[in-house]
Amino acid sequence: MMAVGFACDFVLFTIPAFNYKYYSSAKGIHKFQAMYFLSSFFNQFGPNSVTFICAAEVYPTPIRATAHGMSAAVGKLGALTAAIMYNYLSTPSIFKVVPWFGLVGAILTLTLMPDTTGLDLKEQERRWHFIREGREHEYHGIAIHKQHLSLLERLQGKGKGYDPKLDYEQKVEEIRGEWLERERAKAEEKEGGDSGFDWEHDDWNEDLDTYFTRTASNSPELEGKEKPVPAADENGISEKPNV
Repeated sequence: MMAVGFACDFVLFTIPAFNYKYYSSAKGIHKFQAMYFLSSFFNQFGPNSVTFICAAEVYPTPIRATAHGMSAAVGKLGALTAAIMYNYLSTPSIFKVVPWFGLVGAILTLTLMPDTTGLDLKEQERRWHFIREGREHEYHGIAIHKQHLSLLERLQGKGKGYDPKLDYEQKVEEIRGEWLERERAKAEEKEGGDSGFDWEHDDWNEDLDTYFTRTASNSPELEGKEKPVPAADENGISEKPNV
């Protein structure tokens, strides 16, 4: 939407820019007005509204407010620049200068902006977690599928790391780590200690709890007991959690 809005603004301002005399005359004024209203529509339809959505979907949570503020500040700086520049340009010149900003905006959007359409924001945040830890090459999830990457990221080959099988295995181990922390908290509280675990907001899935209990090898709750054997189906294949 943002790229479409920028591109349409570019076209709708370029047309009258190179034939301003006609479109400002009585014969072409209605066409001029139509193009102006359409340019306003596409500006609101694309850049003006999507800017706020992008900030919520693209920036990682720890810096989202700061990054959004910086983006808004740059936008206001652009508006200030235009307001000052218009004092030194004639109306026909303005229509020859302004469209190129729309073209640059469309190019930057298509080149640098990832497509988060249909992407779970938790998965986007998970990818950022790997990046912040300096383990970007270890991430294999859907967030680096080519349909979600920007053009620049695709050219850099970041989509080559996408591997659903490895990603599934990673997610299982990540959830197993959460389960182990939960089990340690339970064991600590049984011994009379205060684990600090927030049980009030504990919404652990019972099916996952059953799976990890069956497949655990180092649970504090199972110390001194015989290690469980992973359950298997009639073909001898161990069951997998639904994550």
